[in-house]
Parts: sequence; C-alpha cells; structure tokens
Amino acid sequence: MKKKNVGRKRGIYWLGISLVLLVACASEPKVVVDAIEVQQQFKGKTVAQALKETETTMARAEQDELAFYSPGFFAVAQKALDEARFLILEPKEATLKTFSDTQIFSKLLLADKSLAQAAATKPEVQQRLGEILKVRDSLVAKGIDQSAADEYNGVLNELSDLFRRIERKELDGFERASIITLHQFQRLESQSVKAAKLDQVIAVLEQAEAMGARGAAPKSYQKTRQALENAQAVIERDPNDQSAIENAVKHFAFEANHLVHITQAVKELRALNDTAMENILLAAESRLLAIADALGQPDPRQTNLRKQTEMLVNAAARLVADKTGQSIKLRTRPVNKNELEEAYLHNAQLQAQLRGMQTKNAQLKIGEKPLKRRIDELERVVLQLNNEKTVLEEALAKMTAPPAGGVEIIPIK
Repeated sequence: MKKKNVGRKRGIYWLGISLVLLVACASEPKVVVDAIEVQQQFKGKTVAQALKETETTMARAEQDELAFYSPGFFAVAQKALDEARFLILEPKEATLKTFSDTQIFSKLLLADKSLAQAAATKPEVQQRLGEILKVRDSLVAKGIDQSAADEYNGVLNELSDLFRRIERKELDGFERASIITLHQFQRLESQSVKAAKLDQVIAVLEQAEAMGARGAAPKSYQKTRQALENAQAVIERDPNDQSAIENAVKHFAFEANHLVHITQAVKELRALNDTAMENILLAAESRLLAIADALGQPDPRQTNLRKQTEMLVNAAARLVADKTGQSIKLRTRPVNKNELEEAYLHNAQLQAQLRGMQTKNAQLKIGEKPLKRRIDELERVVLQLNNEKTVLEEALAKMTAPPAGGVEIIPIK
C-alpha cells in the first residue's frame, strides 16, 4: 500500500512540473519551470551545492535592490527559496528522498529563473521611470514628513504597481499612470521641504495672529502672508533650489518677526488712537531704516523700536571709532560718556510721559470724554518726541564731526 501511494505521489508531481508553475498571487508574473530544465540545470550536483548557489544569487539580488525594482519576480524567487529550505528540513522516508530532491531542485530553479527575470527588469524600470525614481530618491534623502507618512506609503504602492506592470508587460495606459505618480511624488517632496523650512516661521506668524495682528497691523500682516505665499511658490517651483528657497524663507522670517513687534507696539498704543498707530510706527521705522542705510547696516525692522534704536546707536559708535583709530576727535572738549546715558534717561522720561498719557486716555475712555482731546494729546506727545529726536540728531552730528583744529582728545573711560 505504501509503494502504491509513493507511485501516485510521483505521478502527480511529474505531471505538475510538466505544466507551468504559477505564482499564487494573480498580480505576480508567471515563471515556467519544466522537468528537463531541472535535470539539465542540476545534473551532477547535490541539493546542498544547488542551495548554496541559489542563496548566493539571492544575496546578490538583495544588494542590487531587486526587491524594490522588481517586486513581483523577487517575491516569486523568495517564496520558491523558502519552500526549498522547508523541504530540505522536512523529515522524509528513504523511499521518498529522490522524489523530495527533485522537488527541491524544481524550487531552486524557479528561484534562479525568477531572480534572472528580476535582474533583467531593473534596467527597464530605470529607463521608463527614471524621473520618478530621481524624485523619490531626493524625497527619501530629505526625509519624509511624519504627517505625510501614510500618503507616501500609498504613492510608493502605486510606484510598485508600475513596476509589476512592467514585469507583466501590461503597458496600456502606463504613460498616463506614471505621470500621475510623478506629480504625487513631486507634491510630497514640496511638502517635505515646506515642513522643514517653513513650519517654525509659520509658528511665529500664528503667534502674531493670536496677538491680533490681522486687525492691529493689517498692512504688515498682508506683507507677511504674501512672503509666506512666495516662499511656498518658490519651493513648489523647485524644491532643490537651495539658494532661492533660503532667500524666500529668510524674507518670510523677517516679515513674521517684524509683524510680531509691530502688533505688540500697536496694541500698546491702541488706546491712544485705534486707526493711526500702525502708520505712526511704520513712519518711525522708515526713518530708522534710512539711518540704517546711511550707516551701511542691514534692515533692523525685525526687532522692536527700542532695539532698532540701540542697534543704530551702536553702529554709529563703531563707525566713529573706526574712522578715528579708536579715539574720538572733538573741537574743544572730550566726549562725556554720560551724555549718551542722559539721552537714554531723557528718552525714558518721555516714554514715562507717554505711558502717563495712556493712563489718562484710559481714564478718559471710562469717563466717555471727547475723542478729539485724546487725539490732541497724542499729537502733542508725537510732536515732542520729534523735537527731541531732532535735538539728539543735531547733538550726534556735532559729536561725530571732525575737529577744526585737529586736536585729539582721548574719551573718558
């Protein structure tokens, strides 16, 4: 009875290998193996020798990334190799050894042929889908944004489907499908660059929005939004143009920081005049910007007005020191280091007066006093500040002017 069963098994097996061996999954390519090929391929070889050769071929295929470039053929090969290993380890009766060895050789040949097909598929994939692969590699190098991980995996599956269509020679509509996949990868690459370059600056913009920038400083807010849109457009146009991206992001960051300071300043002064404060602050910044340009300094407006003034004073001091060789020449007297401190003190007093006016204005609001009185008081404060600014500028001009007699005075330390 046992011999009869063995004969039946052998008959079924030889019938099976004389037919085409198909991959279980319908989406995977077909690979044909027959008995004659098995005998010719492994004639005079042991199972151990054949297994070692196939494992060497598999290792080389893994190094060549055939699992990526030819997923269908590679899957067939991997499955066949796993089944061969299982048959080798499976206990068997002596009467079934020859039958089992034939099965193993058939699986190993199936793996070898599938890997050969995968190796032949790779260059065709690279030729047909080279542009997609280039964008994909660039995206991987930049890093996948975590929020887009699921979308990336979905697009990667679509790319794998294109590989399988090449394996099966199913190329109807292939060009259109590849263009769609390319655009999806390009969009993901742009999203990745935007996340890396813009998210932190967008957080600054959102901070300004939370402070009420949209209503407090609409002009500056609109400029910041335009800078953001421009940076996004630059990235979308070419996510690999580092120079253009850096410039666009730098400009956006400047506008965002400027918006925060403008919004804060407007909020501090809004009680005095709800409509004119931003224009007053922007006008003051324009005058400071003109001074910065004259001193050859970068645009200081991404900081608040106090900081801008301090930066320009320091720049002017450095310029004077450079031109005088670390010493200051005056007409008749040395520079008194307390003068600048007195100027700052006087400015602080004016600021205190301004805060006092704000307090008075708040009291006027509570008492529903006429709006004209608040505006008149603000205009007087602004006029006083402008007068003081003129006096300070004239004093600074006199301090930095070259002496008529050329007398060098060492500054007091």
